[in-house]
Formats: sequence, C-alpha cells, structure tokens
Amino acid sequence: MTDGWAVPGFALARELGADASGRQVLATDELTGTKVAIRYLPPALPRDEAFAHRMETLSQLEDDNLVQVYQLVTDGDEAAVVSEYFEGVALRRLLTDPLDAESAVVILSDILLGLAAAHGKGVHHGDVTPDRVLIAPDGRAKLSDLGIAVVQGRGAPAGHPAYQAPERWHGSPQSERADIYAATAVFVECLTGRRLFPATSTSGLGKAHNNMAVPVTDVPGPLRPLVLHGLAKAPGDRPASAADFLAELDDAVSPVFGADWEKRGRARVRELAKRAADAPPPPEPQRSFLAPKKDAHGLPQGGGRKGPLLLAAGGVAAILIVGGVAYAANQGDGDQNVTVVPSEPAASAPLVAVETPLPTPTEEALDGPGLAGKITTAVDGKDSFAYGFKRTSGKESTNASGWAKDGDLKVSLSGQKPFTKRTAVVLDGTAHVQLGAVWQKFPLGKAKTYGVLAAQAHWGGSVATLTDLLDATENLTRKGGTRWLGSITDASGLEDVAPGYKKAKVSYDLTVGTGWLPRQLKLTITAEGKPKVVVFTSYAKWGAKVTIKAPKK
Repeated sequence: MTDGWAVPGFALARELGADASGRQVLATDELTGTKVAIRYLPPALPRDEAFAHRMETLSQLEDDNLVQVYQLVTDGDEAAVVSEYFEGVALRRLLTDPLDAESAVVILSDILLGLAAAHGKGVHHGDVTPDRVLIAPDGRAKLSDLGIAVVQGRGAPAGHPAYQAPERWHGSPQSERADIYAATAVFVECLTGRRLFPATSTSGLGKAHNNMAVPVTDVPGPLRPLVLHGLAKAPGDRPASAADFLAELDDAVSPVFGADWEKRGRARVRELAKRAADAPPPPEPQRSFLAPKKDAHGLPQGGGRKGPLLLAAGGVAAILIVGGVAYAANQGDGDQNVTVVPSEPAASAPLVAVETPLPTPTEEALDGPGLAGKITTAVDGKDSFAYGFKRTSGKESTNASGWAKDGDLKVSLSGQKPFTKRTAVVLDGTAHVQLGAVWQKFPLGKAKTYGVLAAQAHWGGSVATLTDLLDATENLTRKGGTRWLGSITDASGLEDVAPGYKKAKVSYDLTVGTGWLPRQLKLTITAEGKPKVVVFTSYAKWGAKVTIKAPKK
C-alpha cells in the first residue's frame, strides 16, 4: 500500500523506488502468485482518455525489449499501472564508468528495437533515460515506463529535461524522432560516462539542447556520425524511425567491430549487469533531477570521463579500445580500413595498426546474377533480420516495420485510411492481424483488407524478392563501391506489390553493407496508364535470434 491506497488483489512485497513518475512497488497477485510491479501515478500526470487508450494499447503489446504492461487501475483520483516484474538492474547503475563501445552499441540497439515496437503501435515513450532502461541478467535491455512522462521542472517539457529534444522545449508533442534524440543522448552517456550537456538548471538545459553543439570529442570516431544524426537539432534531420536508425547503426559498426561485435558486447553487458546487481544498492536518489554537485550516477555535472575510449588520434589512424580488443581505424575520408588486434585487458604491449582488407564489397565487375549470388551466399545461415518497409502509389501507402524470418513476418502494419496501425504476424500465406483484443486471419492479397497490406510487406521482407530482381536485371551499374543501380524493362512477379502491372519497368537503387549483406533498397515500378509505385526497404540485424509464431487466440 502507498499513500493510503493500494491496488486491490495484490499483496505488497516491498518498495522498489520512487521518481517523478510515481512510487513503484513489488507486489504479488493474490490469485495467481505472480510477481508484478505496480507504479502509483502522481496527480501531475494527466489521466485523460488518451492516456487510458495508451495504456490499453501497451497492454496488448508484447516485445522482448519492452517491459510488459498488464493493466491500468483507477479508483476516483487514484491511478496505478500494473506491469511485468522484470528482474534486472537499471542502466544507470552500470554507468559508474564509461562503457566500452560494443556494449554501448548493444544497449542502443535494444533501445531502438523497443522503440520501434512501441512506435509501431502509435505509442511514444516520452522519457527515455538510463533509469528507464533495465538490463536483464542475460544482457538484454528493456524499456520501462512507456507513456507516463511528467513535467520535472518549471518551463520544461514532460520527461527528464536532460534528455528532451530541442523541439519539445517549444511545445512540440512527443514523437518518434524525439524518442530517437533521447535514446542517442543515453548512448552518449554510455560512451562518455556523463550526460550530454552539463547544465544544472531547467532553463540551462533548454538552451543547451537548442543551441549548444553536440559534444562528440569523447565519442569514438566511427560512432560520431551516428550521434550527430540522432541528435540533430531539427527533427526532420534525424532518422525517420527507430527501425531506420537501427539499420544505420548496424551498417556503421559492423565494418569497425567485425562480425562478432554483438556477441562480445552482449557478454560484457551481462558481466556489468551482474556486477551491478551484486554491488550494494546505491543511496536513495534525489527527488529532483538537479543534484547540487553530482548527477544520479555519482559524476560531477559536466565532469570529465574516467577513462578514454579514443586513445590516439592522428592524421592517419586512431586506436579504439573496445572490450579488450583494439581497433585501428583510418580517420581520413572514404572507406575505413580496420584491423582487429587482440590486446590484454591491462598492461598490454604497444598497439600496432596493420592494414587488412575488410570483408566489404570489392571493386570486381558484377552483373545482376553475380550480385544475386554474392547476396545469397552472404545471407546463408542468417535467415532472420529486422526490416522497415514503405510503399506508396498515388494516395495509397503501406508501412511495416519489424522482423522477417524464413519468409515469415512479425511487424507493425499500417496503410491509408481505414488501415490504422496494427500488429501483424504472417505465416504460411496467412496474415494474423490484431484487431482490438482479438486476432483475425486474412489471406494474403485479399482485396480491401489488411491482407493486401500484409502481402506487400511480405513481398518486401523476402530475400528471394531481391535476388529474383537481380537475376532479371538487364543493366547494372556500380556507384560508390557499395551502391548498385539497376533496371528491368519487362519485369514480372510484381503482383503482390503492384497488382495489375503486367508489363512494368523496374528501376532500383540497392546499397549493400559489410560482407555483401543488403542494407537498403529503393524500387520504382512504372507502367503505362498506371500510377508509379515506389517501394523502400531497409535491412538490419542479420542473423538475429527471432521467434515468429502464430498468435494466441
């Protein structure tokens, strides 16, 4: 029980903590014995119909990178959110020192996956901070407390002022791009051990977010373009979606960190989470976000890092220490040549950079079938990936983001009215679409239903679609090393994405990443007397462990 009112049906076990979004307790369902977390919401948090709808939407959303919301309970002026009890530690407790770059990238990847799932349901987090990111014992990060941001300072937008995007300070509502800004600010904190801006007042933070240059001096060189993109002052200059940013992140780090970066980073996060869980609990945090001398993780506001990540930076090369491995990266223009040099955790010998070719696309001449063969070999054994999909044709539009595996999909799906955002699972030629509290089946391609949208998303989420296009390519031009422009005069196999376009011309712009793995594809389909069809697909997280199964009835 907190402040005289308790959610009925649950027995209090212990207090978990309190912040601006309310007090949180561990409780047990008296009927089932299940442990849950209950957050008792403060009066300052609006509880209008939109809020209730947001909580109802979240209660229907299950994702590996989100803490599951079970229900909103209200009683007069009292309100509480009952959620999954997640046995992890807050990311804040891992930030007693800067994290190595691989660990930080793993955490950002998980945050973006969680945001992509929430955004797919039309819900914005609004308060992404290291305290809202929980790390599981297996090293996986989950976002908690979605959609309950409250104002924490006079003149500040809802949410923690240290992580709010510039436009939020001028009254703009919460948005996908504002969440991406906050996630990137958390990423910078992981890399440097301190908050993005050192201001210690609400007004100072507002001015910093809007006017100060993004501090990237202590961010490893290969990650700086990502940070600058995610923290762009204008929302339109940031990635359009969390899924797009995830693809950009994956493409940027793979050439630098190598094929096993995620495995190493995850292991390190797992180790750090265990260490934090075993350590004595931190002192009770300040109720206000303004600590007089130190921030919430014990570092002076704006203080220096405790250990450099970028050890040497010259005109030619920089040495980057990442989780016990040294990376020598060319700092000039153009492609980066990186050598992985094993190093001891302490007192190692001097590091020597040796140029070694990366497993990136070479300058060899290829035709369409040749490029299809390279991609087929690259994706062999990597049958799952995260992807984003967008199709436009006249007034029609289809959007999807989520996961693909062996031709099956688990995505957020939407289109022009009346096709609002829905969770969809595509299995064996059938689309299972969540409509309210029930799942409804639609044959792929069935007119005037979600089956049409699902068929289009399924077409875009198929590697076979891409390789078939390449096999049929008549003209292929290489541009910039990893970019390929192609065309087909009389294309076939377009029925799912362009119904009725029997004699169509296709042109495309394909970008491939490390090891010939596809990164993004823009496809234009034209036919006489018909509107142009434009399809954009982005690919990331190749080979990720994904389970796609039929939804529960």
